[in-house]
Amino acid sequence: MKKNIITLILLISSSLLMAQTEFEALKYMQSDINGTARYMSMAGAFGALGGDASAIKDNPAGLGIYRKSEIIGTMNILKQNSTTNWKYNDGGNLMNSYGYDDLYKLGANNFSMVIASPTWRNESGTEGMLSSNFSFSYNRLKNFDRNFYANSGPSVSSMTDYIANFSEGFNPIDLQYNSSINELFNNNNIPTSSIYGYQGFLMDSVANEKWGSAISNNIMPTYSLSEQGHLDEYSIGWAGNFSNKFYFGATLNYQALNYTAFGTYSETFGSEGNMIIGDTIYTKGNALNLKIGTIFAPTDFLRLGLSIHTPTIFKLSDNYYSTLDYNRTGLDAGKIVAPGNNNAYQLQSPLKVDASVAFIVGTKGLISAEYIYSNNTGTRLLSDEGDNTPFRDENQGMSKVLNNSRTIKIGGEYRLSENFSLRAGYANTNNETKPTAEKYLQLNTVKVNPEYFLHNSTNYLTAGFGYHESGWFIDFAYMNKIIDETFYPYRSVDVANVLVPANVITANNNMVVTLGFKF
Repeated sequence: MKKNIITLILLISSSLLMAQTEFEALKYMQSDINGTARYMSMAGAFGALGGDASAIKDNPAGLGIYRKSEIIGTMNILKQNSTTNWKYNDGGNLMNSYGYDDLYKLGANNFSMVIASPTWRNESGTEGMLSSNFSFSYNRLKNFDRNFYANSGPSVSSMTDYIANFSEGFNPIDLQYNSSINELFNNNNIPTSSIYGYQGFLMDSVANEKWGSAISNNIMPTYSLSEQGHLDEYSIGWAGNFSNKFYFGATLNYQALNYTAFGTYSETFGSEGNMIIGDTIYTKGNALNLKIGTIFAPTDFLRLGLSIHTPTIFKLSDNYYSTLDYNRTGLDAGKIVAPGNNNAYQLQSPLKVDASVAFIVGTKGLISAEYIYSNNTGTRLLSDEGDNTPFRDENQGMSKVLNNSRTIKIGGEYRLSENFSLRAGYANTNNETKPTAEKYLQLNTVKVNPEYFLHNSTNYLTAGFGYHESGWFIDFAYMNKIIDETFYPYRSVDVANVLVPANVITANNNMVVTLGFKF
């Protein structure tokens, strides 16, 4: 029986009480194009160019391009909006139901210091190592900030169907208590969703250890999500310039992750009442990794770049909270607050390879392209001690849920005068989840957030300009980033009525300014 399976799993490892899924793993490891204004205005296509503080995080060999030392800082203004279209069936016809939410935010993208150190060979004009450069950098690799809202019209599918199916294997007596509901929450054999379903009058027993939804009317679902947080990187780098032909560099990087999500799923049941399920998760973690890279300049107009980013092992901790507000007409109304739970685990992000090429057109302009490959299916979730066993199902599912991703960047710069330059760029990341991927929660999880997003594509369109003097410079950039996703509030393949997912378009409009001083 299902309860016996749960008990066996608990004997193996209690960490399954708050197991992560492949979708959370992808969220934390997805990269972004963030950095200085010059870098962002060319869509981050700097792998073979170098000479920019943010380019060092893609290819450390770019540090070797520097001829002068510099100190720079970058500020960013973000305007974001998300638009959803959650279709519903109206008499056999699919109708549109639109949702909208937005946010504004001011932040810091980058702060770096580069120390350019010419060697005696540079001064004497001989070949060999002409410079030995160092960098100390802060880069915001990713913003998690997003406000999202979706609503649908009358639906024949309900979260209560999902909860009833998830509760298969329990008898009504298993979900009853004597003096306090905490008796149920303290029983690790019982998932929180099943407690909510029974105590909130959302499901009925239909047979021995079988459950069905207690709702008969068409329902009206809504979902809202507020995400906050960031992934930051602090780096120490070194690179050498060998005969102005070959550049080699490496960075040691410390990454810090902070993520918070507030989710609310609600359904109204017409004359039968309503329910609201709320959940909150706080995630923090840190990690170390190493990046190495090379740039080869066989001629004055051509540069070729290659870099490797080692897998990053994050040590993460989660704190999770959930509630149920229910109002069942003629039955009962109330609020159930589940005890908070915490979990510590590790996430091993995939190996990344970055190949790039740049063409230098005299002193007037340049064109650059970059290709980044990420072995997403090699992502692994581990226990806090580094054991794979508690996450065996999730790790085996990485290849079923995730796609290995590739990001293509193209950028260009044209110098209108000795001091003023125009820039533009485009980048694309392919779908990082499979179209048929689904989210499975462990049988004994305390989590009640079965929603998931399928990633379809991310596109970047960028432009900018800069003014440079011998001792200082200022750059401006605009980036329009469009994320196309498909939203599922829960997995409905096992319930009687399969739901229609929502299409989600998230548009990020970034305005960026960088101020730098050379010395």
